[in-house]
Amino acid sequence: MYKGTYNENGDYTGFYVEGIHENIPKPNIELTEEEWQQGLSKNYKVIEGKHTYSPFVQNKEELLINLRTTRNTLLMDSDWTQVEDAPLSEEKKMAWKNYRQELRDLTDLASSASIDWPVKPV
Repeated sequence: MYKGTYNENGDYTGFYVEGIHENIPKPNIELTEEEWQQGLSKNYKVIEGKHTYSPFVQNKEELLINLRTTRNTLLMDSDWTQVEDAPLSEEKKMAWKNYRQELRDLTDLASSASIDWPVKPV
């Protein structure tokens, strides 16, 4: 079993293999062989206890800032769908309304390690 140790910033500080290495430092997380290899690339961090691709994000606060920026852009791009005279059926307006609420709910996530973006209505 592969293990990765990390610091308070989520940066990997070491990689170990159980059975070969004794006294693996903590905190550590279990990794698949693929995740272990990815971690060596420096494009991955541990965010909220999970191995996460994060080439630009340094911490949870920055992740949330980036999430909000993208989310706000998507909300502004879909503002037109909620005006009274939007050329949409009531069903389509409701689909857009639900999509927009799902976007707002993204920042209420318990875990920001992986983001499942809502699908834009067609």
